[in-house]
Amino acid sequence: MNNEQTASQKSSAPKKAYVGFSLKERLLPSILLALAASLTICFFGPFDIYGNNLGEFAFSITDFIGWSLLFALLLATAITAVLLPLRNRAFDIVYAVFLWLTLMLFVQGNYLNFGVSSLAGDGVGDGDMGIIPYVINLAVWVALGAAILLAAWFFAAKYRDAVKTVVTVALIAVIGMQAVTFLVLSLTTDVWSSKYTEDTHFTENKNILTYANMDKVSTNKNIIYFVVDRFDTEYYEDYGLVKCPELFEELEGFTYFDDMVSMYPRTFPSVPYMLTGIEHDFHDARLDYFKEAYTEAPFLKELKKNNYRINIYTDDYYSYTDAGCMSEYVKNSSATNSYVIENAPRLSVDMLRLSLFRYLPLVAKSWTGDISTSTFEKYVEYNTPYPDYTTDMKDAYEFLRDHPLNTFSGSNNFSFIHISGCHMPNNYDENFDKVSTGNQYNPVVALKQSFAIINLYLKQLKELGLYEDATIVISGDHANIRSDSVFRGPFTTALFFKPSGSAETELQVNHAPVAQGDIIPTILASEGIQPSQSFGKTLFDFQEGDVRERTHVFQRLEKQVDGPAIYEVIVYRIVGSARKLENWEVVSEGDWVGSIYQ
Repeated sequence: MNNEQTASQKSSAPKKAYVGFSLKERLLPSILLALAASLTICFFGPFDIYGNNLGEFAFSITDFIGWSLLFALLLATAITAVLLPLRNRAFDIVYAVFLWLTLMLFVQGNYLNFGVSSLAGDGVGDGDMGIIPYVINLAVWVALGAAILLAAWFFAAKYRDAVKTVVTVALIAVIGMQAVTFLVLSLTTDVWSSKYTEDTHFTENKNILTYANMDKVSTNKNIIYFVVDRFDTEYYEDYGLVKCPELFEELEGFTYFDDMVSMYPRTFPSVPYMLTGIEHDFHDARLDYFKEAYTEAPFLKELKKNNYRINIYTDDYYSYTDAGCMSEYVKNSSATNSYVIENAPRLSVDMLRLSLFRYLPLVAKSWTGDISTSTFEKYVEYNTPYPDYTTDMKDAYEFLRDHPLNTFSGSNNFSFIHISGCHMPNNYDENFDKVSTGNQYNPVVALKQSFAIINLYLKQLKELGLYEDATIVISGDHANIRSDSVFRGPFTTALFFKPSGSAETELQVNHAPVAQGDIIPTILASEGIQPSQSFGKTLFDFQEGDVRERTHVFQRLEKQVDGPAIYEVIVYRIVGSARKLENWEVVSEGDWVGSIYQ
C-alpha cells in the first residue's frame, strides 16, 4: 500500500518547469554563432572568392572589404540581438535553427557545390545534370536541420554542458578554418596589393579596348566581324528559325554553314585565335599566349599592310589582358593608369550576393539574381577618353542606337564586335529592359538581343550604301558545350558569311565540313587580299560530303575547390559531319594543366 501511495504521489506531483540557459550561459554561444554566420557570408566568403579569382576582378580588395566587415558586424549584432532576449525552449529552438543554417552554409560552400563548375560562370550546374543532385543536396540540408532540432529539444536540458561544448567547438572550427584560408591567401597571393602585378587583371599604364570608332565605317572597304558568344547551331535552328525567323531577314547575301567546328570550347582562347590564327597549346600561361598571339598576329598584320584601320571590341581578361601588345595596329585602345569605383557600397553588396551564391543550396542559388563576375564591370570606370568596351549587349545596343554609323575615308576598316550573345544570364528582356529574375536563361531572348544589335548595324550599313561591298561575318566564338566536366558532343558553332559583292540573294545553307580556321582565309579572299603567307583554304572551297580532318581541343574541368581549376586537355579529331557523335574521336588526352586562365 505504501508503495502504491508513493507511486501515486510521484505521478501526481507537478513536473518541474523547464529552465533553460541563463543569460550568462547564452552570451558566449550567441556571440560565437553570430560571428560564425556573419563572417562566413559577409567577410570570409567575399574575401575567399576574390582572393582565388584575382584575375577576374578589375578592382582592389580595399574597394569593398571594409564594407564587407561592416556588413558582417551588423549581421552579427542583429543575430545576437535576436537570440539573447529568448529564454528556455524558445532560445533552444531558434538557436538550433541559426546553428543549422550556419553549419550548412559553410558545408555547402566548401563541400556540396557539385555541378557548379565556376562561381563566375553560368550559375548552377551543367544545364542537364538532372534533378538527383538537387534532391540529394536538399536532403542533406533537411537531415542536418532535423538532427539539430531534435538534439535541441531532447538533449539541451539533460546534457547541457556537453551540448554547449560541442556547439562551441563546431563554431570555433568554422571560424578557424576560414581564418586559416584568409591567412594563407593573404601571405601567398597579391590579394592585398593596391596595384596589381602584370599577371592579374589591372595594371598601371594598362591599355584597354574602348568604344572609340565603333560608329565608324569606311567609304572604301569594310570587314565587319560579329562574334555572338556561344552561338551554337542548335540556338539558330531549334530556337531562332522556330520561334523568331524574322530576326534573320536582314541577312541578304549570306551563307549559313551548319557544320562548322570551333577550335576551342570557351571564349579563351577562342577569341584571340579567331583574331590572329595563332593556336594555343595550353603549355604557356594565358598572358604569354596573349602576348605571342597579338604580337605575331599574322592576320591582323596582313590587314594593316593592306591599309585597314583595325578596331577590336571584346572583353578584358578572357580575350586580352593588356591591349598594349596590339598597339602596333589596333586603333581603339587607350592607356590608363587609374580607375574609380562608381558605387563602393553597391559593389560590396554584389560581392555579398556572389558569396551567397556560393553558400546557398542548389535549389536556392537563383535567389541571388543576376550575379556573376561580369556584374562588377559596371562599377569600374577607367580614366580614359572613351568608356572601356565590355560585351554587355544593352551597352552595345544603346551605343549603336545613340551613335548612328558615319563614314571616314582614306583607309579601309576592320571592326571585330564581340557581344555576350547566348551566354547566361539574361538580365534584360528583348527590349533591353531590366528583368526582375536574373540568371535565367532564355535562348530566344538571347537571340533577339543579339540580332537587335546586328540588324541595327546592318540596316545602317545599307542606308549608307556600303552593305553590298562589305565582307560580314556572324559567328559564335564557340558552341554550347553543355558541361564543363563531361564531353556532351557533338556540338557545332553557327556561322554566317557574306562575301564582298553579295547582297541580293536570300540566305543560303551550306552543309560543307568547315572549321573556324577557314574564316580568316575566306575574309582575305573576299577582300581580294593576296597574303604573304598561306592561311589555308576558304569556306567555299569545301563541299558537302568532303572527307577532311578537323580538330577540336576540349578542356575538361577536373575539379575546382576554392582555388584554380584543374583541366585535362582532350583533343578530338572529326572526320565526316561534326553533327554526328560517331565522327568524333579522341586522339590525345591526359595533358593536365592548371587553370586554363592562369
